Amino acid sequence: MKLFCSISTILLLLSTAITHAEVSYFEPIFPQFSITIKQRQAMNQIYALGEVSFSNDVRVPFYGVTAPNPVDDGLLKDFKSCTAKSCHFDFKLDANLAKQLKLVGLPEIGAVLVPKDWQDIEANAGANGTGSALLMSTNQKQAIELYDSSVCVGCGMPYATLYFPNFLKESIENEFGGYKDTQKLIHVVHPSKYVAFFSYQIPKLNNKTHGVAKYRDDGDFNFREIKVTLDKSQQHLVGPILNFYHFTH
Repeated sequence: MKLFCSISTILLLLSTAITHAEVSYFEPIFPQFSITIKQRQAMNQIYALGEVSFSNDVRVPFYGVTAPNPVDDGLLKDFKSCTAKSCHFDFKLDANLAKQLKLVGLPEIGAVLVPKDWQDIEANAGANGTGSALLMSTNQKQAIELYDSSVCVGCGMPYATLYFPNFLKESIENEFGGYKDTQKLIHVVHPSKYVAFFSYQIPKLNNKTHGVAKYRDDGDFNFREIKVTLDKSQQHLVGPILNFYHFTH
């Protein structure tokens, strides 16, 4: 997994990059693509893979997304067309909401539900297994951001400190750095030790950002998160998008 500092810093929506044992302070900002639309279309190609089914026999279209190969020339294209067995999720998705959604497979991240009409994606995979992605609406005023640190502890622990402050001391001691929310801008709920549900307000937006952050610390440390910023007309999609992510990641 190659560490793409530019996109991962942008996609994590955290104000500054961490260097050494620096503690940075969270500032909610709206994400931006780091490459041009022509570059995104060339590197992040979208392929129709069929349909996926859910436990209540609801179906949505499924698409695979490529990313630059971090260790060789060309693109990562590690996805296959759907079969009845390979594209089923034991997850209940409301039939009316399903009409407004599609499933997208992202390199090193996995499957994510997104609004059906979204086509603009920037995704990267690292040589060390990390994955990052930014998906946006056509007008680039709505966004879904994702990050997965794989087993790179230094890639994940500093970002985990924002939602799981108990890691801050260890992260600083290991010279990874960390984040603090001194202004109490994030509302965080922990349904379990390893999961955080959170929300915060980006200035000048009339809608909040909602997300899920998770970690695993079983010898190999992994951190992953999703952040969803949708306008008022699509707030009803936030729940199924986050619930599906929580169910599958």
